[in-house]
Amino acid sequence: MMRWMAVAATLLVLATACDKKRVVHRANCEVCHLPRDESGTPHGIEAAHPWAELECVTCHGGQDWICDGTLTTPDGGMGDPRCDGEWVYDKERAHVSPGDGPAFLKNLSARELDEVDRDYLRFINPGDLRVVDSTCGRCHADITYRVRTSTMAHTSGEVTVARYRAGAQPTPHGIYSAVNLSAEPNPPCGVAELTQLAPPPMDLASSDPATELSVANAQDQYIVKSCLRCHLNDFGENRFTGDFRSSGCTACHMEYADDGLSRSADPRISHETVPHPRTHEITAAPSTTQCTHCHYRGGRIGMSYQGYRESGGPGFNPPNPEVLGVAQHGHDAAYYLTDEDTSNDFDETPPDVHFEAGMHCVDCHYEEEVHGDGHLYADTQCAVGTECEDCHGTLDAYAEPSVLRDNFYVRDGRRYLRTKVTGLELEVPQVRDLVTPGSPSYSEPAAMAMDAAHLRDLECYTCHSGWTPSCYGCHVTVDMSVEARYQSTGLSTAGRPTGSRRAVVLNDLVLLWNSDGKLAPSMPSERFFLTVLDEAGEPTRIHSRPRTFDDGSGPRPGFGQRAFNPHTVRRRSPFMSCDRCHSVGSAEAPTNEALLDITHGFGTDRFIQEACDVTNADDSCDPATDWTRYRLDAIIDRMGNPLVVVGHPDPQRSRPLSLEEIARMRSIVVDDSYLPTPIPSDARTNPAFPAARNVE
Repeated sequence: MMRWMAVAATLLVLATACDKKRVVHRANCEVCHLPRDESGTPHGIEAAHPWAELECVTCHGGQDWICDGTLTTPDGGMGDPRCDGEWVYDKERAHVSPGDGPAFLKNLSARELDEVDRDYLRFINPGDLRVVDSTCGRCHADITYRVRTSTMAHTSGEVTVARYRAGAQPTPHGIYSAVNLSAEPNPPCGVAELTQLAPPPMDLASSDPATELSVANAQDQYIVKSCLRCHLNDFGENRFTGDFRSSGCTACHMEYADDGLSRSADPRISHETVPHPRTHEITAAPSTTQCTHCHYRGGRIGMSYQGYRESGGPGFNPPNPEVLGVAQHGHDAAYYLTDEDTSNDFDETPPDVHFEAGMHCVDCHYEEEVHGDGHLYADTQCAVGTECEDCHGTLDAYAEPSVLRDNFYVRDGRRYLRTKVTGLELEVPQVRDLVTPGSPSYSEPAAMAMDAAHLRDLECYTCHSGWTPSCYGCHVTVDMSVEARYQSTGLSTAGRPTGSRRAVVLNDLVLLWNSDGKLAPSMPSERFFLTVLDEAGEPTRIHSRPRTFDDGSGPRPGFGQRAFNPHTVRRRSPFMSCDRCHSVGSAEAPTNEALLDITHGFGTDRFIQEACDVTNADDSCDPATDWTRYRLDAIIDRMGNPLVVVGHPDPQRSRPLSLEEIARMRSIVVDDSYLPTPIPSDARTNPAFPAARNVE
């Protein structure tokens, strides 16, 4: 009950009255949203904040009690207020008016939301970062201060490296983001400020470098109109199944169903329109489903963690797939695949073992790396600190509890993790036990694989990732005959971007040294070609062009590659096979050379794309003479020269293997008889892989 129940109990009962002004018996919001049934029992809206008794107006603002007379507060203002007239309900004062501004906010850009009346914005969403000091911040001031500069609040990484690879900015360090932000710099990863990306409209007739027809300017149109819909400073576009969410704190802590429909018992909430939270309840531990409302692009980790992936283009899917069967993120129900081949008896894209065990994202990613530390990091790698060793330990030491990880503990000498969403107690295997003879958990193959050199140079997930999605041959078209909207500011200009793709493969292990100085899996990053159509819908001179990157050594395609954690951990994985990195037969003429070429970055002839040569001084392109064949899965050539732009962070530690490192790995000759798990079905038609084998 609300804190004024003693006063309200003496008032006239009109429990179902929702007219403009009526005398009521209890908190006004409850009259409509938590009415009494025939027995007098309240039913309806859920308690949003179960950890403390809060009034509706504490979060949403407005006025729930209005005195139709003189209002006094006895006991020096400490007691419940008294009214010499009647307590009445006034709907217009309880529901904050939008004034002259827009009434519907949940598709506005960040800049448009900046102009919304703060009282009305608070009424619609008390968790929005613009009003949070008056709401969540009253109790969680430190977190609300830090989250404003978190990577989730600005998504600068989606902007920065893409522009660097196109020659649009001189550094991969953060310059632009979805919003304007500043903070005390924290080198080497931190920046002092980020500027909201709002490029001038592209003009096909302009000679101004900022607005002229160029690949870099066209990419800016693509980024600002397609890539800035996942950050905490707006609600997103709220258009597609799987994307519905709120802004600010409630973007994560107020869960939405994939379809955006309410399941609340509140009789005043529509169950037919979107977007509404699933229920009117805040959660301290958001589910993986909620995280995936944003984390389905880029590395695709939200989808991969659950065991499904995006399809390829027409003609590039396997012959017998199992589809998700649910439209998601603007794609149809057949777009996402959950099994590559239903004619065999194994799953080529299994979920991560942690997901199978009942773990959600919040069980690994601790509070500070999610909410940030108050500094601005344009690169997520700088902000994320979770490591496998945090829970599984090392060769020499068991994992120990940490103040950062409040759900990991030791009992009777064993390590446990308590899951935050599912409430399970899971015993956590320790690396030291796996490699120590005499231990009940000792594994001879594990002890052989996890020697000091491997653990020094490899991330755990380099071998333990079950699969990784690699997209080869993406194409972006910017159509200047159609307008589209800036997701940062709401401005509509000519140039609607659309995208298509070719192949998506799952079994390519391409090694990169990551920013932690370890060998990790990598994936193509914006490996796309760009076409601009003019006002009549006809191709311009920018036709199937890659970006141009020049670091002073001469121009080359701005193809991207980045080290990442696929979030597909398996106890056994195809990537564990020794012949992925080392020679079979002989070091001079290995029988697995095609497989090694993929791992070491030389690529294959599986994915060849013809496109305009990027080095023409006049920026022209004659398909008869100027088109170049690009090997899309290659990241270095045989001389060791880079064919991709790794990009960030500064200083640029992440890089491909050197020729010396490759030679050293290939000098080790291994037996290929051990294959830990089946190889995905794309191997059957892929000359780079041996025939698929099913093993237990």
